Amino acid sequence: MPNKTFEVKTYVLQMGYKSTATWGNTAIKIQGYLCCYGAKKERLIVYGLHPSSPIPPNAVCNWAGNVGAIFVPFTELKCYVDIARNEKPVFARLDSDKPEWMNLSTSTEPIGEGE
Repeated sequence: MPNKTFEVKTYVLQMGYKSTATWGNTAIKIQGYLCCYGAKKERLIVYGLHPSSPIPPNAVCNWAGNVGAIFVPFTELKCYVDIARNEKPVFARLDSDKPEWMNLSTSTEPIGEGE
């Protein structure tokens, strides 16, 4: 399955300081993450990395776990949280052929909607 887009139904936000995990053979230091869930338990996780953390060379898509992960500096995590909190509908894209295209997005919205 090269790619899949799903509507985000719920999310979890966790904040911490230098929590650790390993993705794609890279040990990372996580300062916070946003995990977006679809109706069929699909997940896109946006990791906000501590400034001292190495950044994995690519986003990661794991079809067996129905999960994708992207890695951003912690200072950019707030942009993704803003989308999850304030937009509707929100969509997440998982992509194993082009993992760098994994993202959160909205549908077409009118100008000046004022959300």
